[in-house]
Amino acid sequence: MEIRSPYDSDGIVEDWDAAARLWEYSITSRLTGARPTSAAKNGLNDDKKEGEEAGDGDGDVAMEGIEEQEKPMSEHPLLMSEPAWNPAKHRAKCMEIALEDWGAPAFWLGKTGVLAAYVHACLERQSTRC
Repeated sequence: MEIRSPYDSDGIVEDWDAAARLWEYSITSRLTGARPTSAAKNGLNDDKKEGEEAGDGDGDVAMEGIEEQEKPMSEHPLLMSEPAWNPAKHRAKCMEIALEDWGAPAFWLGKTGVLAAYVHACLERQSTRC
């Protein structure tokens, strides 16, 4: 087994496919937990007529709500950090993945140093709201 990082030694993404899969797994599975399917959308609680299968009767399953299920981050804005020396084309690619592929309604890409300074200022003030 070989373990590879999608980043180079400076924190810049080299393998975009691996980075996108890693980010999506981290956000959807590890940070938010498994997202349950709504009972209204999964079809298990639908009334069936005798002898009728789920779907429209010809063996096809209804496709309502599939697009929402395919984009699990479509309900929450997303904040990610980037190194200060991240090139503009990498920033654009990261935004493309978050907004188009994942369907995030809002996306902010902040410099790591700026985000760290913000958290430090919040901790110094001992404020519950920053």
